[in-house]
Formats: sequence, C-alpha cells, structure tokens
Amino acid sequence: MPTDAQVLDEVQTKPVEEVPLELAHSEEPEEIHMPPSTIAPLIVGVGIGLALLGMIAPLLGVIGLVIAVVGGLRMAQFPEIDLHSSWLTQLNNRKFGMWAFISSEVMFFTSLIGGFVAFKTKHPDEFAEAHEILSLPLATLGTSVLIISSFAVVMALEALQSNSRRVFYNWVGLTVLFGASFLSIQAFEWYELMHEGIEAADVFGTVFFVTTGFHGLHVLGGVAWLSILLLRSLRGYYSAENYLGIELFGLYWHFVDVVWIVLFTVIYLIH
Repeated sequence: MPTDAQVLDEVQTKPVEEVPLELAHSEEPEEIHMPPSTIAPLIVGVGIGLALLGMIAPLLGVIGLVIAVVGGLRMAQFPEIDLHSSWLTQLNNRKFGMWAFISSEVMFFTSLIGGFVAFKTKHPDEFAEAHEILSLPLATLGTSVLIISSFAVVMALEALQSNSRRVFYNWVGLTVLFGASFLSIQAFEWYELMHEGIEAADVFGTVFFVTTGFHGLHVLGGVAWLSILLLRSLRGYYSAENYLGIELFGLYWHFVDVVWIVLFTVIYLIH
C-alpha cells in the first residue's frame, strides 16, 4: 500500500492535460462594440422642445428647428450597432425594440381616440356643429397622400433589396414629399378651423387639436427620420445586404398610416 508521501509525489509529477486553444477561447464572452458617446440626441431634444415653444414665441420655434436640424445631421453619422442576445437568437434586437415601441404607441393612441369618443358622446351638440365645419374633401386628400406614401415606402424597400439604388432614391424622395404634403394639408386645415372660430379652448377644439396634433408630430418625426436615412443612403451605407434601417422605418410609417385611417374614420366619417 503506497504511503501518503508517494501519493503526493505522484500527483505532483503527473503531467497536466493541455486544453485545446479553440475550447479555451470558446467560453470567453463575446466583445460588445458600443458606438462612441455623443450629445446629438440631447441637441435634437432641446431643438424639439424649443420648436414646441414656438407656438407661444415664433422666434424660439425657428431657433429650435435650426438646432434640431443640426442635431439630426450629426445623428445621420451614427453607425448602426446590432447587439445579439443569448435568447431568441432568431429575432433581431432592433426589430424587437421597434415592435415594443409600436405596442406602446398603440396604447397611447388608443387613449387619445378613446378620449375623443368620450367627449363626442358627452357633448354631441358641440361636435355636431364642428362636424359641419370640417372639410371632408380636404381630409380625404390628406388620407390619400398618406396611404400613397406607405406604398412608396414598400417600393423603396423592394428597390433597395433588388439593388436598384436610383429607383430607391426616387421612392424615398417621394415618401418625404408625401409626408411633407400631409403636414401642409393638416396645417391648412387647422388654419381654416381657427378662421371659422374653432379654438383650442373649446370642447371640440381641445380634443381635435390634441389628437391630430400628436399624430402630426409623429408624421413630422417620420419625415425627419427618413431624411436622415436618405442622407445615409447617399453615402452608400444601405445596400441589398444591409436594409434593416429602412425596414424598421417602414414598420413605423405603416403604423402612423393605420392610426390616421382610424382617426379619419372616427373624426370625419362617424357623425
């Protein structure tokens, strides 16, 4: 029977099995590449805040728009980073984040539309009078423009996936034009309603301007977002192999379109 000293000597002299280099590195955590820090989102936020104050002081609105544009141009230089999770590996994190954002927006607009319907039920006379002032042809034109813009986004994505860059630029440019046209139509409608005596202090004016105004802000944000994507595209960032940024914008824009169809039905078609 070997003594304790002999066992200890055998353990110390036994060679250690080497671990293959591939196995040693396979358990190391994957390095995460984060974009460099920047204050561009803060610049955009300050600019948008000042732009909203432009409803009270027009000069602040102009300054805010300039600041927001400067911040947006800086954001156009951001690299797009994909962070891959260890769960649900088949689902892209950025696309999952967009669907989560749209889900929150569904709840937000549901509360706005529900509030509009509640006020319309409690104050039928005021809403009936205002309904006579609303311009259905003008609203129909704006709705048609927004629906066509969603079709343009689909065609732009298809052109990019087919590597037809010139066609892609044309469709993206049309989408920006259609979005700006919708905002112009909505601004003209607001001007006409105020000229007819509909004010924000009225029962109808409060819910109408708040509901359509928040939707208009979403359209304005989409136009600014697509303008940034267009600048990045002109620099050759997107291609037939890299089109996720355009696809994410398409999800957002289609959601904005669907929300307006619901608003158009509730506000203009249902008496």
